[in-house]
Amino acid sequence: MNNITETTLPLPTNINDRIAALKQKATLAIETWQPEPGESLIGELIGSQKASGIYGENIQILIKDETGHVTAAWLTAWLKDNLRAQGADKGDLVAITFLGKKMSPAGRPYNAYSLVVDKLNGV
Repeated sequence: MNNITETTLPLPTNINDRIAALKQKATLAIETWQPEPGESLIGELIGSQKASGIYGENIQILIKDETGHVTAAWLTAWLKDNLRAQGADKGDLVAITFLGKKMSPAGRPYNAYSLVVDKLNGV
């Protein structure tokens, strides 16, 4: 991930505009991806957000599918490294597939993923 930033709305200055912006933000139902092995999350990378889950605070990436629905996916160290390695930026298409739980050589379980990035500029 190169320049992925949190998604925010412009900051209005008067109270009515601020309330309207807050209402709009509150109606954006962002679901957290809870995949089963073999399931994929495919769509446009639109940004990231900080969130708190059962393991504490972490970053989620936000993916918008072809219907406009936005889903948040927890950003594991592997996903972060591979998004960066593939040069993923806002506007690129991504396909994340959950491969299931695997066992590390050290004997610790981890969630395995595959990742494909389709660059917006075709590079």
